Amino acid sequence: MNTSHRCLNSFFHRLQCRSLTSTARLARKPARPQTVKQQQPVPNISREYKPRPRPAKTTPPPPPPQQPPTLRDQWSSSWLPLSGAAIVAGLMGFYVLGTLTASLKSTTTAPCCNHDHTNETPTGRPLAMTADNAEQFDRELNFPEWWMGITSLRRRLADRANGTVLELAMGSGRNLEYYNWEPLTSAVTSGRPSSSSDDDHPRGITSFTGLDISADMLDVARRKLTRAVPPMASSAPVVKARTMAGSMGGQLSYLDGLLRLVHSDAHDPLPPPRETPKYDTIVQTFGLCSVSDPVAVISNLATAVKPGTGRIILLEHGKGWYGIVNGLLDRNAGQHFEKYGCWWNRDIQALVEEAARKTPGLEVVKVERPFLLQMGTLLWIELKMNPTPQ
Repeated sequence: MNTSHRCLNSFFHRLQCRSLTSTARLARKPARPQTVKQQQPVPNISREYKPRPRPAKTTPPPPPPQQPPTLRDQWSSSWLPLSGAAIVAGLMGFYVLGTLTASLKSTTTAPCCNHDHTNETPTGRPLAMTADNAEQFDRELNFPEWWMGITSLRRRLADRANGTVLELAMGSGRNLEYYNWEPLTSAVTSGRPSSSSDDDHPRGITSFTGLDISADMLDVARRKLTRAVPPMASSAPVVKARTMAGSMGGQLSYLDGLLRLVHSDAHDPLPPPRETPKYDTIVQTFGLCSVSDPVAVISNLATAVKPGTGRIILLEHGKGWYGIVNGLLDRNAGQHFEKYGCWWNRDIQALVEEAARKTPGLEVVKVERPFLLQMGTLLWIELKMNPTPQ
């Protein structure tokens, strides 16, 4: 028991001694100082500059020659403008062909054929027209005039016919249905005298005088006038006997002289309106080709229009812009004369300008050639008389 006790004491004693020895060693051992590593400086190494060699300039090879465009390539890039041009050319050709056909189709039906009329003087009477076929002759003009745009020009002319109106060479009255008859009709139904003296620029017709050399044409115009002006149907005409040689000068007067149809020549003195000495508007459609002296007729019109405010309006056909068109007119002028009694190849503008030079105070206000496709053969002309200086 004692022996065991001594052994344990000896063991714990040795263990304690070792512990103290280790502690003393740790206390005597100094701490190692921390050292900072210094970066070594980068040595400055100088290198010799060597320029980089530049690549030698080389000329690029020429592009390969372009292949000529194929027909398919050309069509792909231009089919739209080509198609448009073809359509326009086709329409123009169709229009021109239709115009020539409409103008010449009736020449074969003329009763007087194979005659040379080159030196004949027109009388204003259509050679192919008689009392029996006057209405049929008039109806045959409907399609050609519509096709060539003349119908629309008649409407435009009628819209300009105001106040006291004289229509020279009125023919079968193809303008009558387009006039504004309201002022005249209102004056008749209301019993109020119709006059343009209170208005320098009246709208519509206040009185009308139609003149033509053909009694047969005037008869067709009279029937049209009855339909255009309803009060005329119940008005008995006042007949004025012929006062000129050659069965000229006769008149039919309606509605107390507000409507008159005069059988007369355009070269003769013109009857004045009922209430004033001069007319507000004078119109003529396709008449200068049918008279023997166009310059004298224009001068005659100038004597009947009001100076200053009055207007002379002419719708005519004649020479155009192009020589080829004028050549066609010259070539077919004889056939056209055989049926219609007019020379459609006259230089209307030159005749009007000559009349203006020869007539003191007469002035050409406007010259138009409407409708490009008519190639200048239709003419719209306006003239006026300047007041005489006091």
